[in-house]
Amino acid sequence: MIRRFFAPPKLSDYFHHRFRIFVYNQLLEINTRMLKLYLIRHGETQWNAEGRIQGHTDIELNERGWEQARRLAARMAGEGAFDAIYASPLRRALDTATLLGDALRLSVISDARLIERSLGQLEGLTMNDIKEKFAEVHRAWHAGGVRPRIPDEEARELFVERTRGFIQDMRARHHDGRVLAITHGGTINMLLLMGLKLDPEHPLPFHIDNASLNLLQWDTRDARLRLLNDTCHLSALSIPHSAFSQTNLKINASEMQ
Repeated sequence: MIRRFFAPPKLSDYFHHRFRIFVYNQLLEINTRMLKLYLIRHGETQWNAEGRIQGHTDIELNERGWEQARRLAARMAGEGAFDAIYASPLRRALDTATLLGDALRLSVISDARLIERSLGQLEGLTMNDIKEKFAEVHRAWHAGGVRPRIPDEEARELFVERTRGFIQDMRARHHDGRVLAITHGGTINMLLLMGLKLDPEHPLPFHIDNASLNLLQWDTRDARLRLLNDTCHLSALSIPHSAFSQTNLKINASEMQ
């Protein structure tokens, strides 16, 4: 009869195993404590549908925009708990945020740093209007060059400063939380540039649709872009685009330079 003897594990093997479990648990805890900042553009307005620059002009949601906001609220209510919801004080963003806040049982915190960049005398104009009244600006936008200053516009340096400040504050206040910020297309672009540490002097690169979802997530050092222009919650909207919006040029992020 052959007897088999199994030697007990070495003490060093035991401690090595326990150390591996400890490191795994620490990494798991770090992963679950990352800041997730959800950047959401407001629902559609009539000026969006007509292809007009809005900037600081306080335009309210149209019927389609309200439906987009309701769809968005229903989606986020199924995404789990959030720590806070911030919003631009302009009505189109604040009304979108209010529906989200009601669905998530959170009070909306108004933050002026999330307001859209002002484009001064261009606000209210379509691209055709700009081509006629501000031809040099129109040419510079489409050629990709440096454009002339627009009368009464917000300085780009101030735009960069306030969006950078918002990102810094969110990381300080909610270093391991899940936070929503309801804001504007140009502002989301600059917030993404700030969060990803990209050059803010470059043209704004991202296309951001109304009521779209964008997600920045920080690990122990830097941010990663986890969602960009996600609109899956808006499929088969019952209110179609207006005939006007289908035949006119829309204003995109490059028009917020």
